[in-house]
Amino acid sequence: MNCDRAQLALSARMDGESVGGHRGIAVDLHVEGCAACQAFVEGSARVRTAVRIRPADPVPDLVDHIVASLEQSPPLERATTTAPRHGAPLRRAMPVAAALVAGAVIGSVIVGGPFRGRDHEAISAQAVAQGVRAASPDLDSFQGTYEIVERGLSPEVPERRLLMRVAFLPPQRFRLEVDDRTAYPSAAWTPTDITYVEDMPATYRSGPTGCPSGLPADACPTTRATVMTTSPYSPAAPLPADLVIPLRTIGSAKGIRVLGREQAGDREVVHVEATFDRAAPMFPFLRLGGTWRPFFGGDRVELLLDAESWLPVRITVFPADGMRRRDWELRFGLPIEQSNTAILDVRATSIEAGEPDPTLFEIPGWEGEILDLASLAERLGYRPVTPTFTGSLELATTLAPPEGVGAPRSLLVYTDGLDYLRVGERPGRLAGRAFGPVGPDATHVTLPGGGVAYLEPAADGLGRRLAILGSDTSLFLETNLPLKELLAVADSMPVRGLPAVSP
Repeated sequence: MNCDRAQLALSARMDGESVGGHRGIAVDLHVEGCAACQAFVEGSARVRTAVRIRPADPVPDLVDHIVASLEQSPPLERATTTAPRHGAPLRRAMPVAAALVAGAVIGSVIVGGPFRGRDHEAISAQAVAQGVRAASPDLDSFQGTYEIVERGLSPEVPERRLLMRVAFLPPQRFRLEVDDRTAYPSAAWTPTDITYVEDMPATYRSGPTGCPSGLPADACPTTRATVMTTSPYSPAAPLPADLVIPLRTIGSAKGIRVLGREQAGDREVVHVEATFDRAAPMFPFLRLGGTWRPFFGGDRVELLLDAESWLPVRITVFPADGMRRRDWELRFGLPIEQSNTAILDVRATSIEAGEPDPTLFEIPGWEGEILDLASLAERLGYRPVTPTFTGSLELATTLAPPEGVGAPRSLLVYTDGLDYLRVGERPGRLAGRAFGPVGPDATHVTLPGGGVAYLEPAADGLGRRLAILGSDTSLFLETNLPLKELLAVADSMPVRGLPAVSP
């Protein structure tokens, strides 16, 4: 354990992220004998008390308990080995067209007053997870408008109101806009107006840089600047996807609490509860720029899902109870916040029918070229490795990303509705480390058909990831598919994974 890795882990721990197991022990042992890292801890604590704004924590993957014992788990291996091999669908489609009825306005159902008919009808967490999972591949378009109310940013701005619009078109085209409608006390405040566009595989972002509200305006001059970035290749998972179907948030029954079905006006909804850590993908706007209040990883999130389409119609964050929350408030300079007062409320106000205008997804200044597989192979001088099994996903995009350290030479993207799979390849064997967005602490797994791979859970804006190191090529797979399906896809790759070799 060196200082760089120890300090990264310490920073994650300070932000409320769990750093446990052998990694946590190694960090603690290192800090005990390292004066530099002890000073880092003390200095970071002082800075974090003064600077209260930080991005949302990455959502933890909920298969860690499975991952830790993959190699010793016969039921998982047996299930994966018997997965279909010739394109048979892995899941039953669930229609969501009812959510896109012309002019469907949620309006008073979810925006106005208390919900009527609070009698709960029991429904299992497993049924909710299965419903969300089944809806993801079947969605063919989406347009929604949301009202955001944020409380507790600062004493000068106790409440903010923002309007957000989200649009989706397959394959993997998203647009998210935030229009800040808050009346600020002075021109020293910069509205949090954000535009984010993803047009697979490129992304675009425009918005003001963040400035902690607890600092004077002249201490954060960059808050007046608008930063525009265009990326010709992004390895990140589709950012606003959980605002459409909460697949990363409710991809598993574990870690969520289902309070039941209830009637909200004339709409039936499913009431779900989770921690902020778990529900972080529901708040992509917190990561895109501007100024936002901080949130504790254990804060309680209440989520209302349309019982027919599984679209989120309301997402509300309440402060957690307990001393850990009190300690966190002290560290961030926050007052004690009551657990029954919402600090963030995101309400869908309308869902529009029909497909969004395709021009919404055009990225300014991007002139990338997307090739078919044969043309890509001709340009690269090799034919990229392709899986023989992808379930219901179909190849949507093939491209050669710009050269860069650790970048793949080829990237294949398979999609089906909101479901996606990215396969990156770089010829040659990369000894000593996994390839792509897979770190050195990835879990070693044995694939059902033989060979090894290195698995990382979904986090840091990425989906579940798997690296395969072959004798003459290196691959990574990144996806929102369930673990069993990812392993089935990996097992169909015509590359036998070898163990990483330390340099």
